[in-house]
Amino acid sequence: MNISCIIRSDESKEVTVSLPGSSFLITLHDFETLGIAEGDEVDEALYERLTECEERLKCIKKAFDYLSYGDLSQKQLCDKLKRKFPPELSGDIAELFAKRGYVNDSKLAKRYAETFYVFKNMGVGRIRNELYRRGFGKNDIEDAISPYENEPQKERIIEFINKKYNTALISDRKYRNRVYSGAIRAGFPSDEVAEVLRNFESESY
Repeated sequence: MNISCIIRSDESKEVTVSLPGSSFLITLHDFETLGIAEGDEVDEALYERLTECEERLKCIKKAFDYLSYGDLSQKQLCDKLKRKFPPELSGDIAELFAKRGYVNDSKLAKRYAETFYVFKNMGVGRIRNELYRRGFGKNDIEDAISPYENEPQKERIIEFINKKYNTALISDRKYRNRVYSGAIRAGFPSDEVAEVLRNFESESY
């Protein structure tokens, strides 16, 4: 069987390769890599390659679709693509999107960290865990949380406790332990949490 028609769209950077009874939509880049032309014979190896190229374009389009709903880390994008495409292809496309700047883990991690710290009043420990859970790498996480690591946490811990708990009950040991555990889960330093709780028993915030 031979290639019967090739339709190239420079605007969409896509190429339709038609054979008798079937056709393939592939990227312009893959088309140029294959180096094919109308009339060329399509053996089993080329047919398989065309099939792979078509699947690659579908994966690229799905990645853009996912990103249209909001920014994702490279790992988040890869995990979503894995639901519909093979792991190796999903990883390749997620890496391609990172190289081309469609996903930017460093920038996104910093934006998440700021949101968690400023608007959700999370402690640094919790922020670190949240970023890790979203698939960010160690270096991006540490860079993102570094502006907040040395900031005093006392006022933020007080705000957290006042918002989440009944401070009138803190004199009760069991309730105080519950508040302590909650503040630790929120990512605040244990020594500062303990100090704030001691002060709650003798002062009014």
